[in-house]
Amino acid sequence: MNRLEENVFVTPEMVAEELPRFVLRINEMVQENWRHVHVTPHTYHIGGGRKYIRIVRHWGDNPNDRSAHCFVRVSDGAVLKAASWKAPTLNFTRGSIFDEVLPVNEYGTRR
Repeated sequence: MNRLEENVFVTPEMVAEELPRFVLRINEMVQENWRHVHVTPHTYHIGGGRKYIRIVRHWGDNPNDRSAHCFVRVSDGAVLKAASWKAPTLNFTRGSIFDEVLPVNEYGTRR
């Protein structure tokens, strides 16, 4: 598979169904990694986007304390690292939301 080639066997409907489970898995990973630290861990939510869905990392009580964790390509569920709040990096995919092992760590980079 090319670095940015789309997976033709995955549909946007399959991505929409799997995306909440993907975010839940990220939240569970962070809870596990932060269980010995006496601070509130980050929480992750699904943001907006038509072509790329932003996964948002929240911390603290202020709703403005947030950043783009990663992006998910709507067409096939490919995970892309965040280049900025508005855009993903387009050099290569980090994995897929359907991967058994999470393709990103709590910082949005490859495991």
